[in-house]
Amino acid sequence: MPFVKYRGANGEWIKLGGGNVRVSNGHTWIPPRARIWNGHEWLNLLEERKITTWECTGVQSFWSWGAAKGWSALVRPDRPTQGCYRPYHDSYDWGDESAQVYFDWGNIQNTLRGAKIDKVEIYMHCLHSMNYNGGQGVFGLHNAPGWQSKYSETNFGVARAWYSRRDQGQWITLPNWVGDNFRDGSVKGITCRAGDTSGVRYLWYAGSADGWKKPKIRITYLK
Repeated sequence: MPFVKYRGANGEWIKLGGGNVRVSNGHTWIPPRARIWNGHEWLNLLEERKITTWECTGVQSFWSWGAAKGWSALVRPDRPTQGCYRPYHDSYDWGDESAQVYFDWGNIQNTLRGAKIDKVEIYMHCLHSMNYNGGQGVFGLHNAPGWQSKYSETNFGVARAWYSRRDQGQWITLPNWVGDNFRDGSVKGITCRAGDTSGVRYLWYAGSADGWKKPKIRITYLK
């Protein structure tokens, strides 16, 4: 994409955009606009489309009553769990287990400062499901700045995705406002929770120690 530069006080050329310039509209300071027609659409000369991916920094799974799992759990606690595991795993917990996925939210917020969000995606790799032909993943949001001993979430089920088999990963699109909330600091990570005890939503995913299969968030933005 073309762009515009201006000469700074020390003679250096500085790229316009990215939140480094504001103009007054008579009432408030706003980002400037400069557009060019490419024969198909108007392009903003002062914005550049960027894509940044962040790997998770940690995972904590929780029992259905909200307490953090320990290493005595049959599914290791650094792998996201979702749904009712009876009778296949941890059969004494007949409720809806859940998980929080953590990211470097400070870096995400700094990177997105002043940006317009174009697309938000998460990568979740289902390692196991109750059925051989997969099941449905349910993903929400949390505002925990780091590891928590008690489960919490700010938004339940902002996205759902079907898996057709075990050991399958996919990128899942979330609403753009999720990126706005990451940028503004009101959201810091992803949750997994079925919302019921149906076997079709019994899943667990690759976690923070599972290499390329670990959870990720990918945001496309203009800045």
